[in-house]
Amino acid sequence: MQKYNKIVLAADMFVEAHERFINAKLPVDLVASLMLSGAVEGIVAPLLKEQGKRSAHQLLAALSDLVGEPGTSPTHEGIFRTVYNGLKHAGDRRGAVEPSADLELSADLRVEAAEMLEAAKEDFGKVLVASEVRSELSPRFVELLTSGDDYA
Repeated sequence: MQKYNKIVLAADMFVEAHERFINAKLPVDLVASLMLSGAVEGIVAPLLKEQGKRSAHQLLAALSDLVGEPGTSPTHEGIFRTVYNGLKHAGDRRGAVEPSADLELSADLRVEAAEMLEAAKEDFGKVLVASEVRSELSPRFVELLTSGDDYA
């Protein structure tokens, strides 16, 4: 059985998410980009937290709380992953919504994919990566990560 480093895989997933987004011809291309970049977030955001830093979605939630109504409950970062989470599964596992009643989704897939790519890029740029792992990252990934381009 082969071993893989999740950072290296996440970098490769980011490149694929970028390519699917840039070359999107069908909605499934945008879905693939969104799901891949969301998976990247699932790897790098917890690393950022472990390293004492905030992810893009944590920062957005904190900003939302600053400008929100006083006395309201804190904003959870998951609010910025609603479409991503909606595509990952059908239904509400707590039983509030049956899977068969959760098959419709309203979204601007291009905007959702762009926002998730931006979050993944921002967070990946902040995470500390061991030098031996950094040396395994593809030149294309490094180029994308350091480019000033955005997806909006």
